[in-house]
Amino acid sequence: MLKSKIILAMDKPLSYQTLKEMENEIYGIKVGLPLVLDLGVHKTRELLNDLNVEEIIVDFKLADIGYIMKSIVEKLSFANSFIAHSFVGVKGALDELKKYLDTNSKNLYLVAVMSHEGWSTLFTDYIKNVIREISPKGIVVGGTKLDSITQYRKEFTKITIISPGMGSQGGIYGDAICAGADYEIIGRSIYNADDPFTTIKTINKIIEEKVMNCKGAIFREK
Repeated sequence: MLKSKIILAMDKPLSYQTLKEMENEIYGIKVGLPLVLDLGVHKTRELLNDLNVEEIIVDFKLADIGYIMKSIVEKLSFANSFIAHSFVGVKGALDELKKYLDTNSKNLYLVAVMSHEGWSTLFTDYIKNVIREISPKGIVVGGTKLDSITQYRKEFTKITIISPGMGSQGGIYGDAICAGADYEIIGRSIYNADDPFTTIKTINKIIEEKVMNCKGAIFREK
């Protein structure tokens, strides 16, 4: 059986019991700003406490000077990974954040391509240069942009690619993995479902069947 390729995006809370049921059906959880604004940091920590998942990724899409970004992540100790925007650049920003996260054994993901229609490719070369210089654990490439996933996989063979936009935004389950992503980020299709646990099991099965049958999939080097 294929290990789960799903990162559950949580922008609204699910019950702790439901999350415990899902442990074996997900790789990790991506924590959205709306969830933390609704629950507060303390209750978010309590909700996620003791969950047996590989990664808890805070997705505030950090985009500020290094001092401010570090001040934010140090208040979110329940997470082991954080997502930041690439466009803020390296010196005095992402370099300081990356150093802080490395020192505290935490991971950085940089946004490379967002999933919405209005995302511009104007700064693609700049973003790639930032990724090369910072060398994050991974990058975010929208699951609605399959050509971009394949392009980034070819250029960054050892980096983790996580892909949002699956389901509600039009991305088809399994397609991002077949294009070269490591994990697909799925939120609304699961947390808005009448039965989130059954829904995520069904999606996992769809992804597994798709990945086992897709031809020419580009997987990262181990």
